[in-house]
Amino acid sequence: MSKVETSQPPRAVRQGGKEELRASIFKTYLLRLKAEKGEGAIAQLCKDVGIDAAIIENEVGWISAATARRVLDALAKVLGDDALRRRGDWALHPEALGTHVRMLRSAEKPVDAYRYLANNAKEVTRVGVWEVIEDETKKPPPAKGDITEIRMLYRPRIEDDSEGPDLAAEAFFCAAREGELAAYPRIWGYPEATVTHETCLTKGAEACTYRVAWTVPKPSGVRVLAAVGSAIVAGGSVWAISTPAAGGVAAVLAAILGAGAGTLYDQRKGQDTSRAFEKNRIAALERGLELKGETQTAQPLPGELTGTVLGGKYRIGRKIGSGGIGVVYVAEHTTLGHEVAVKVLRGAAARDGSEIARLRREAHIQAELEHVNIARVMDLDQMPDGSMYVVMERLVGRSLADKLARETLVAPGFAIPVFIGVCRALTVAHKKGVVHRDLKPGNVFLTEDGPPKVLDFGMSKLTTNESLTQAGYTLGTPEYMAPEQCIGANVVPQTDLYAFGVLMYEALTGELPITSPNRRDLLDLHQRMVPAPMRTKRADLDIPEALDLIVMKCLKKKIVDRPKTAAEVEEALAAIPLESLPMNYPPRRRISQMPKPPINSETLPNMPSEPPPPPEPTV
Repeated sequence: MSKVETSQPPRAVRQGGKEELRASIFKTYLLRLKAEKGEGAIAQLCKDVGIDAAIIENEVGWISAATARRVLDALAKVLGDDALRRRGDWALHPEALGTHVRMLRSAEKPVDAYRYLANNAKEVTRVGVWEVIEDETKKPPPAKGDITEIRMLYRPRIEDDSEGPDLAAEAFFCAAREGELAAYPRIWGYPEATVTHETCLTKGAEACTYRVAWTVPKPSGVRVLAAVGSAIVAGGSVWAISTPAAGGVAAVLAAILGAGAGTLYDQRKGQDTSRAFEKNRIAALERGLELKGETQTAQPLPGELTGTVLGGKYRIGRKIGSGGIGVVYVAEHTTLGHEVAVKVLRGAAARDGSEIARLRREAHIQAELEHVNIARVMDLDQMPDGSMYVVMERLVGRSLADKLARETLVAPGFAIPVFIGVCRALTVAHKKGVVHRDLKPGNVFLTEDGPPKVLDFGMSKLTTNESLTQAGYTLGTPEYMAPEQCIGANVVPQTDLYAFGVLMYEALTGELPITSPNRRDLLDLHQRMVPAPMRTKRADLDIPEALDLIVMKCLKKKIVDRPKTAAEVEEALAAIPLESLPMNYPPRRRISQMPKPPINSETLPNMPSEPPPPPEPTV
């Protein structure tokens, strides 16, 4: 195979969104790209595929198969079609060796590396398994050395709801697997292995089989040549100036000395190979320790947890977010290897008994909300200093708030499936008696390869960075708070639907339905102001009338006038045909052409309004 082929007929696509492959799959290619084209090339690659550079540069991190496919595709385009199959000297770079620490502790020769891969495939992939088919040794003529061969089989794990692998993706993965198999002998100082791809998933086979052959240098024969040559030269010379007997003695002595010199030469060559392996093994160990944070001589700064291990099983990585009373880190489960997100209370909140009790209670609630559209809570524990932390599902992608910050608004064709996912999450929560209370774009996460996820049920104060939700105010974000929530009345499922209406309105028009720079005025406006319908606010956009009616019904001031359940909203959204709706807008249509009159307390009398709802008894 000379290039990556992607023209095979398609079969079922593997379900995405999972962290399925080690980022080490493309570490060597990134190192080469950086050396040949500079740091900017990596930044451009990440921009082209739409991911954070930190995700792919951490070789021990886990990524989704879909992300890996996009990165490998981009690398093949930049470095050349055959680059994925040849890792070259980059296979021996310390940053490429760090994931081989465990293998190098037990492997004595290349064949051990292949056997280790077959027995421990889960360390690098969750989408397939490796097997050794056979292990045989052939002995060609001495001039060519010993050729050692092994046959490896790779078989994908197919999910219950999937009919087969994504062939377009497998073409890139096949090439990367060839590169991995070819590179192992180089760790021992041997030439790169020759890999013959015997059967392939992209050719309709049930598995990929590879015949891997590598050369093991053998004694060069220098000892014999040196002995014979020395004997002839020395013996002949002495014979010429002395007696034949003296020449014979000289030949024997010269042969012995020549054989000894040849032996020393062969030994030195063997030592060079041993030194190469030891050098690479030490480099792998040092890189492995660096990745684990064990080479750090300085203690973490106060409040900084990067490099530490929580609960004996969560190794804390980089910080990925922070708010008024909480910090969020990416972490790796030290035993299972998968990545998680760890939220830690900090500052005064870490010592506040009521805050800790609230976090504990609400973490238990969220752990019971098991649904594909809800971010999972997996653990809750306490640090030695008494601070609480909660371990959650690690998500790859960006929030709806981030998308709106970049694009201003989203088109209905993209938005409706996201809204349906939010409805399903709310339905599950409401059936268990849980009201989110802080639904907003920042708490709707658009996963890279999977369904949207609703975050932080009942834990908004842990992650918010908005001063309006600090102690002393009604819990929630004022721009999205329902009238009853604004006056401190009891919240009900329809309270979330009002916030959901604000969220949909903002996402589809690029503007909040009700705004004010003053918090008190904003709470008052939510009591009385009736926002303009979306089709009136943004007549230049392709917003279906049915969608406008759903959103405006969610924004009704009285609870009884809003939809009764999130399932009702989902049903209405699902009834809107998507075929003719745009998936995105060009940049010029994302900007409103309508003037925005200032909103303040003095303009309230002229605004259409509804009477404020009567306060409801609190529980």
